[in-house]
Amino acid sequence: MISVKRFTLIQIVLTFLCTAIVICGVSLCYYSDQFLRVDNFLYDLRVAWRGPQKTSGNIVLVLMDEKSALELQRRKGTWSRKNLAIALDHLCRAQAEIIGLDMILSAPSQDSQIDTKLADQISECNNIILARAVFAKSGQDVEPLDKFQEVMIGDGFINFILDSDEILRRIRFIQAKTMPDGNLQLLPSFSLELARTFLDVDFNFDFSSQKHLIIGSLNQTQLKLPQPDLIINFYGDYTAFTQLSYADVVKNRFSKDLVKDKIVIIGSSLATQKDFFSTPFSRFQNNSDKYKKKFGKIVRNILGDKDLGMACHAHAVETILNNAFINKASTKTVIWLIILIGAGCLIFYLPRLGMLWELLAVGGGAAFLVFGGYLLFLKKMIWLDIAPLLAVLFIQFITGVILQKVFDKKKTAMITSLFGKYVSPGVVSDLIKGDIDTTFTGQRKDLTMLFSDLRSFTNLSEKLGAKDTSILLNIYFDAMIPIVFHHKGTLDKLMGDAVMAFYGAPLALPDHPVMAAKTALVMLEKIEDLKANSNIKGAEDLSAGIGLNTGVVTVGNLGSNEFMDYTIIGDAVNLASRLEGLNKVYGTKIIISEFTANRLDHQFLLRELDLVRVKGKKDAVKILELKGYRNQMRPQDIELVELFENGLFLFRNREWDKAEQKFKQSLNLVPDDGPSLLYLSRIKQFRENMPDENWDGITGFDHK
Repeated sequence: MISVKRFTLIQIVLTFLCTAIVICGVSLCYYSDQFLRVDNFLYDLRVAWRGPQKTSGNIVLVLMDEKSALELQRRKGTWSRKNLAIALDHLCRAQAEIIGLDMILSAPSQDSQIDTKLADQISECNNIILARAVFAKSGQDVEPLDKFQEVMIGDGFINFILDSDEILRRIRFIQAKTMPDGNLQLLPSFSLELARTFLDVDFNFDFSSQKHLIIGSLNQTQLKLPQPDLIINFYGDYTAFTQLSYADVVKNRFSKDLVKDKIVIIGSSLATQKDFFSTPFSRFQNNSDKYKKKFGKIVRNILGDKDLGMACHAHAVETILNNAFINKASTKTVIWLIILIGAGCLIFYLPRLGMLWELLAVGGGAAFLVFGGYLLFLKKMIWLDIAPLLAVLFIQFITGVILQKVFDKKKTAMITSLFGKYVSPGVVSDLIKGDIDTTFTGQRKDLTMLFSDLRSFTNLSEKLGAKDTSILLNIYFDAMIPIVFHHKGTLDKLMGDAVMAFYGAPLALPDHPVMAAKTALVMLEKIEDLKANSNIKGAEDLSAGIGLNTGVVTVGNLGSNEFMDYTIIGDAVNLASRLEGLNKVYGTKIIISEFTANRLDHQFLLRELDLVRVKGKKDAVKILELKGYRNQMRPQDIELVELFENGLFLFRNREWDKAEQKFKQSLNLVPDDGPSLLYLSRIKQFRENMPDENWDGITGFDHK
């Protein structure tokens, strides 16, 4: 029969192989844009969830709407340029800062005088931005008439980039056009030109960075724009901006304060002109309802879930003005996340969590990705593609469940045949994973041992009586044992009022000294909680000492065929027990060995206490007090440690007076500090009976 470990090795190899295949497959699909439509949809969903946003108020839309068409008697599908000149005159007199015409004045009027009058008005205003269309493939641009170009302050192309799903999400900043002389002409977008002139930024470009485009001159106002395109930050639909009816502007029926110092964009809002685009915000709206009564089904099919083209320009301008750029996470970043999530999903393969927990894990993971991506967009303005991340999560889940079902049935049968008697759940779990030898031979492992004992409990139990003592102990153990389990410890045994536990077996635990230290601190906190909040008789007198030691011991199912116990033996175990008892000598609560201290990180505040030689040990061991978490300590506690350790150094150098001064300073900070009191007593003894020349500062203990 194949061994459990070999069987598990096969499962592990297949687990990593399947994971590698899933990660590579999903990464390849993402790199080849197979998730593009889904990612675009999920991005649009985030925009819709965010909802309408408040704008700066710097942009006003003048709508050439149905009302204007009727009132101004629009004919032959065109707007009167005479009325346009009047409108520009009224807006300029109202001190509009910049006026953009979202229309291409490329064809002359039948009456050239009207064009001349409009050109004169554009010149007089001296703040007009005109529109053009750029067609890179044909090279044939649609431009304003020369007479209009001569008097405008700038123009920009109004072409939009639509994604493959026909949704408008971004614009190009510039278009390079080859001139007859071989030079390149840089043409700005309509939106960029509006923002540039409004902010008074020079038409100079710096392309030295691959990530950013800088426009403007040194020592003057500059714009730092994302490369290569602008992802438009949609603040809602066109209603996010102040709107005026074109007829009201022509008839001068509007408040001048509405346009003063603002960017004014004039454009058509007639459904029949088809200047509408689906946007991430509008695709989840249905703006066609307001046109039902007027135009019926035909117009609804034309308009649908779209927004005004001029409003899309306005959103782009607002994005630039507010520096509210949406940055898309790089392909490299997404690939790394695919790898990390794919690796994290190994939990779906081994060990088995149980179907309920796995469903909760995959559901929670999906929710975390969806809402995490949303929060990243909401708080940091980052567009993270999450479709491939969701794909690797779900594929790993499905593959892992299938692989587990194939292997678990066979493995469970193998373990059951090897073990015919009941053992602890932790041991059984490791047996199924193949981590424990199926014979009863112990193993040598590096573990951390914890011993905890209640102080003066014998006297307390005599005072309480048998019944109240048992009640108190039950309450005490009910509080202590879950703490051990919570920190991944193994409960070895309960000895009267003492608790013995170890960390690092049967489950491997790389940071077992840290987990043991955390257990000790939580135990003391829980005891204080019991003393303060428990109504159990005797609880107010509870006090414990705890010892921790780390070392190599023998661990395993030790015993006979009739009786076995999963336990530990070795010198390191005995030292941990001795350290627990030394708390009585030093007036401390938690004493740890140097072997444990060397494995703890900086989050713990430690104080060196002594060099000791305990009963049964030849070599001296440095012992330290675990005082707590460094960031939770009072300033005087940290100062106490420094003073005490300075005093300890002087004590070992036989500088009794200086050492005494340090220990007294420690007591000024903490009057009941046990170690300081102990060393003051030792100094007094050494003054009366000086140690010999061979004294090495080691304290020997011949009792347990």
